[in-house]
Amino acid sequence: MGRISPGGMMFKAITTVAALVIATSAMAQDDLTISSLAKGETTKAAFNQMVQGHKLPAWVMKGGTYTPAQTVTLGDETYQVMSACKPHDCGSQRIAVMWSEKSNQMTGLFSTIDEKTSQEKLTWLNVNDALSIDGKTVLFAALTGSLENHPDGFNFK
Repeated sequence: MGRISPGGMMFKAITTVAALVIATSAMAQDDLTISSLAKGETTKAAFNQMVQGHKLPAWVMKGGTYTPAQTVTLGDETYQVMSACKPHDCGSQRIAVMWSEKSNQMTGLFSTIDEKTSQEKLTWLNVNDALSIDGKTVLFAALTGSLENHPDGFNFK
């Protein structure tokens, strides 16, 4: 009675619950996007602070073509870094965001390309002094794809 054996019902139930917990945790990480940060109960205020004073296009809130979040460590702080671009026109508008769950701090970089001149305009979003060099490096790497290509190359102590 109450014994856990590999063939028993209790063992199967525990195994099923453990698998669901692991799958849910992995899915939550995969589902982290810029638009989910913009709409999330615990992240919406940090997102609004990041974009305050800047008019971003509607696709940022609705969801663009995005890359999965990557974990980056800067000093003692761990960040989730993700990027997205305008659907069906990635070359014209892109955004990268760093978010720390621990401090609920969010910072970003928005890029637009002028079609006529081919000049890129970078708009830094809520980058404080502590993140001014390494944070900008990580955000630009996320925007250009370098972070995805070299995920271990952007952790700074």
